[in-house]
Amino acid sequence: MELIDIEFSEFTRRSRSVVVAHRAAGIGRGLEYGERVLVHSDGEYRTAVVADIDFALDDTHYRLVLGGRVPADLAQERIDGTVPTVSGRVSVHDIADMLARSGAGHRIPMQRRSAQRLLFDR
Repeated sequence: MELIDIEFSEFTRRSRSVVVAHRAAGIGRGLEYGERVLVHSDGEYRTAVVADIDFALDDTHYRLVLGGRVPADLAQERIDGTVPTVSGRVSVHDIADMLARSGAGHRIPMQRRSAQRLLFDR
C-alpha cells in the first residue's frame, strides 16, 4: 500500500478531498483509479481512495477522497505488508455484502458497479 505524506489545510479536512501531484507525493509508481492509499499528515494517518486522475505534460495529478483515521501501528503494518491474516474463510461475496451495507460501494461508480455485479450476478 502506498503512503503519501502531505499537509492538510482546513479546507481539505472539511471537504475530505485533496489533489496531489505525482512528483510532489514522491511515490515510485503511478496510482490507479479506485486504488486505496494511506495519507500521512501532522502525525495522523488516514485512508484515501484515488477518485480522479488528471494527466498533464509535466506531471500527473490525483484527486484523493479521504476516509477514516487509522491508528499509527495499523498504518505501519499496512505499509510494511505485515497485516495479520484473518482466521476462517471470507469470500468475495462476503466482502461485497459488507461494502454494500456500509455504503462504500456507492462512493465511486466503478466500485458500485463491481459490488452490484458481485451481489446480484450470482
